[in-house]
Amino acid sequence: MNEDISWKIKEAVSRIKDRYDFIGHQTGAPFLAIVFPHETELWTMKEWRAQAGIFTDQYDLIYMDILDITTRCDDQLGVENIIAALEDPMPGANPETELANLWISEIIAAIQTKLAEHRSKPPVLVIEKTAALYPVAGPRFLLQQLWDLHSQIIHCPVVVFIPGCLLEQRVYLFLNTKEEFMYRGDIL
Repeated sequence: MNEDISWKIKEAVSRIKDRYDFIGHQTGAPFLAIVFPHETELWTMKEWRAQAGIFTDQYDLIYMDILDITTRCDDQLGVENIIAALEDPMPGANPETELANLWISEIIAAIQTKLAEHRSKPPVLVIEKTAALYPVAGPRFLLQQLWDLHSQIIHCPVVVFIPGCLLEQRVYLFLNTKEEFMYRGDIL
């Protein structure tokens, strides 16, 4: 199993190193999604950092920790308030969608800030801990919003780590629970 993940990471690193400017030309967006078994997340991220070390002299890795952002949002709203809204929504309200939109807005704002502040080597955006989007959203919604509404801020490859399993060439099971289609980009 780890050999398969190692191969996926090696392939992503190779594409970035050898074809940085051409990632996403065929698929319409510069996304490289790495699908891995959720229980191997710690190992997967260590392996990524080890393999990606070969090009840190050429590129800057900009990490986006989704768990950190969603936790910060939840703390601001108050976890008790979120639970109450989910358990007993007001008439006409959709708390899951509202929370998903808030999280995605905050994630995109953080990405925009980090990319705008970046001034060094060409960047590679790395989105990790996407499991934090569950159950109100998933990687597909994040990438769709990022590309459809904010593609002008993405001028670099975006590596997205997705816990789950690959079902078909462009279909994965997010957290082995929610089937999602890879909207744009390449999936490994």
